[in-house]
Amino acid sequence: MAFEILSLTKDLDEFGGAQKVLVDIHRGIKNKHNAKVLGFSKFGDIHPKYKIDQHEYVKFTNPFYLNNKLLIVHDRRIITFIMTLKRLFFLNTKVLYVSHCVYDTLNWASMFPDDIISISGKVTDNLINYFGLKERNIRLIYNGIKDYGNTTIPYKKKDKIVILYSAKIYNLKRQLEIVDNLTNKLLPEIEIHFAGTGPDYQQLIEKCKHSSNFKPLGFIENINELINDVNYLMLFSIREGLPISLIEGIMRGKPILANDVGGNLEICIPGENGILLDDSWDRLADTLNKLVLLSEEEYLKMSLNSRKRYESMFTYEKMVSMYLDVIKQMQQN
Repeated sequence: MAFEILSLTKDLDEFGGAQKVLVDIHRGIKNKHNAKVLGFSKFGDIHPKYKIDQHEYVKFTNPFYLNNKLLIVHDRRIITFIMTLKRLFFLNTKVLYVSHCVYDTLNWASMFPDDIISISGKVTDNLINYFGLKERNIRLIYNGIKDYGNTTIPYKKKDKIVILYSAKIYNLKRQLEIVDNLTNKLLPEIEIHFAGTGPDYQQLIEKCKHSSNFKPLGFIENINELINDVNYLMLFSIREGLPISLIEGIMRGKPILANDVGGNLEICIPGENGILLDDSWDRLADTLNKLVLLSEEEYLKMSLNSRKRYESMFTYEKMVSMYLDVIKQMQQN
């Protein structure tokens, strides 16, 4: 039986990684299936960058609308809500959960369907070891993004090393901590540019006012153009799943600077296409300052390896093809 496919998450009024993945997958499968985006926001409140047409969006109001549908859920709290509705109203709904992050809370209060997609090896380990989902059908499908091509690779830009830190500005991404702990510790050649907005953005602006090392950029409409003009992509988060910002970086052939959380080191292989950031502020400063010593030959090698890793693991076509295979299997069962 061919079920209509609904892709569901929260916060479509904000621009975020998991929401972007949902929209990208929806666009990939709607050419093969009757598919819509389901959300809790009014259509007029949806972030315009998602470019969702009104005819392909449904606002959630009635649980019985889910009956005889295949529901792809991209949020842990929502999946528990959906599983409760499914049991309470005896809904004939096939449910596929996409797990985007590594969690360490509320394992006792979370409910999951039989079919689960994990976006990284670390997320899979979390599902099995923390949530105890050993008997579930967990498939690993890496997030993929469309290929805008490699770029001319800048080794240095105007005698500066420009590092792009592209993420929502809030505590889990640690932008404020980075500025607090690295102020007066970085060489003048090192610049960290923070792209994005969020709850801590105004504080970040204040903290960066008198620094030449840190630049808050706000929301960037065309992130790919910005990536072209930097030397490295960086993340130093407390928690991650599989960050789209780093995939965008390797798609453009940029070396990665990342700590070992979530799927960071499935995108960045230290010594091959990036550098591991130790979780110590003094060592972080030391690692960033040593970038001035990196030869052009070493930089080029990492850059080429980044592009190769994107092509082999994180393309949009590969991601969509694997989702279509999972949907086909679920509809046949």
